[in-house]
Amino acid sequence: MMTRIGLISDVHANLPALEAVLSSLSKRGVERVVCCGDLVDYAPWPNEVISRLQGMDVTCVLGNHDAAAIDCFPLAFFAEEARVTVDWTRAVLSPASFDYLAGLEEVHTEGDFVVVHGSIRGPLWEYVRDPFVAEETLSILDKQICFFGHSHVQGGYMSISSEVKTIDPHAKLSIVPGGKYLINPGSVGQPRDMDPRASYAVVDLGGGRGSVSFERVEYDIPAVMGAIDRAGLPHWLAERLEIGR
Repeated sequence: MMTRIGLISDVHANLPALEAVLSSLSKRGVERVVCCGDLVDYAPWPNEVISRLQGMDVTCVLGNHDAAAIDCFPLAFFAEEARVTVDWTRAVLSPASFDYLAGLEEVHTEGDFVVVHGSIRGPLWEYVRDPFVAEETLSILDKQICFFGHSHVQGGYMSISSEVKTIDPHAKLSIVPGGKYLINPGSVGQPRDMDPRASYAVVDLGGGRGSVSFERVEYDIPAVMGAIDRAGLPHWLAERLEIGR
């Protein structure tokens, strides 16, 4: 029997984008939602995003921005301009939100898949965005599938008969027995692939087989840009939403 999963990542406190994605997922009959981390920073709704996902009992792992918000990840790993957003989030994060983030796993494993933010060997910090890192990651993957985020770009990599290939996010992906897959749904709240629409994926899994479709949905970007400015966050955070980079 197939299970339909809504796969999301990198919400980054963008509540309108999250609501647009959740609305789209509800129309697709998903049975559960899995999140690859980074719920906070960049937009002004960290507590609202956490409360929304917590209320849905979403399976979520810790991202590097989540860890930084609760002082469990060194700010030295962030660019100077990004540290401003971490400080802002720390100042507004509620005790309940803090506790929720503190309770998240860095790695979640179940059935045929594992969930991380960055990679299985560097859950909080490593980017998987080139074939060389992908090949190394696939070689140590002991599950059929790894769901990950961090790069804010849809797609991923797969290995079938030891050949590593890039996954095309514009085509539906078939999951087959014997294959290994690194699947990135892209970013809900701050895409970086020159498409500003919120991104996610729908995954059907069962018995070593299944499929993945990579999806996009529009939301009110100008409204979020205005909210970012009113919150006193850096204006470049608003600008990058408009162009998706």
